[in-house]
Amino acid sequence: MRRLTATMLITVPLLLALPGSAQPPGPPEIGIEEIRDGLYKVTTGPRVSPLFVFLVTDEGIVVVDPPNPAATSIVRDQLESRFPGVPVRYVIESHYHWDHVGGSRLFAETADFIAHENMAINLAGTLSESPPPGNTRDLDGDNRLSREEALTGTRANFDRFDTDRDDFLTPAELTAEIQPPTILFSDSLEIELGGKRVRALWSNNRHTDDLIDVYFPDHRVLFAGDYIWINRLCCGFGFDERPMSVWIESIRDLERLDFDILINSHFESGTKADLVAFRVWLETLEASVSDAISQGLTLEAMQAQLEFDG
Repeated sequence: MRRLTATMLITVPLLLALPGSAQPPGPPEIGIEEIRDGLYKVTTGPRVSPLFVFLVTDEGIVVVDPPNPAATSIVRDQLESRFPGVPVRYVIESHYHWDHVGGSRLFAETADFIAHENMAINLAGTLSESPPPGNTRDLDGDNRLSREEALTGTRANFDRFDTDRDDFLTPAELTAEIQPPTILFSDSLEIELGGKRVRALWSNNRHTDDLIDVYFPDHRVLFAGDYIWINRLCCGFGFDERPMSVWIESIRDLERLDFDILINSHFESGTKADLVAFRVWLETLEASVSDAISQGLTLEAMQAQLEFDG
C-alpha cells in the first residue's frame, strides 16, 4: 500500500468564507500531512477554513468530516490513486452543519456514516430548530432564508445552495450535499479497522446538540470539533447560546483522554497542554465576569477594565 507524502499541497477551487465575509475568497491550497502512522490531516485554506482527517489501514479508510464537495473530491482522488483497492469504509460526521460534512455524499457507495443520534433529528428540522453555522437565523420564521438573512459562510455560498434559483434557501437545499448517517449512537461509539481503533465521543452540547469529537487512542491524537480553539477566541456568535459552564465541562471531559496531539476543526493544531490552557483561560474569563456582575459593573465598564492574557 502506497503512502501519501508527508506533506503535499494541492490547489482546488473552494467556496469557503471567513467570518463576516460576503464573498468567498479565491482558490486556496489543500494541504495533506501525515500526523502519525497512517493518520492524515487535511487543511482546506487559511484561517477559519475547515480541517478534516482520515485514517488509512489495510482493511479500509476512515474519513472524519469531509467538509465540501470541492475539497473532498480532490482528497478522494488522492486516496483512490495512492491506495488502490482500499475503500473508504466509514465516514464520521461531527455534526449537521454543511461546512463540515458537505462532502460526505462522495463516499456513499462504499461507506457507513457514523453520527450522534441528534444529527438525524437536526437534518430533518426546520431552520429555526436547526440553524446553519455561524449566526445565520430565520428571522421571519418562514423556514427559508433570504439573501439578507443568510450571513457569513452561508451568504458566501448562497448561489451554490440555491439550486432552484428562487433567491431563497430551504433546509433541503442546505443539506442536499450531506449524506444522512447510517450508524447512530448516544454517548460514545468505538470502531476498529485494520487493527486501529477510532472512538466517537458526544461533546454534550458544546456548539450543537449533536457535536462529537473523534479520538484515535492508538495514535494518541484527538480531533476536536467546533469551539475548541488554540491561541484565539472565535467567532463572536454568542457561543451558540450554550452556557459557559457547558463549554468548560466539555473540555474537561477531553482532558481525561490520553493524547499528545490536538487537531482542531479550524485554525492551528496543538497539544494537550494547549487544550488545558484554553480551558483555564475560559475559567478565568467566567470567574472575572461573574465577579464584575456581582459588583454591579456595566458591560461597558467590564470591557474597559477587564484584561486577559492570551
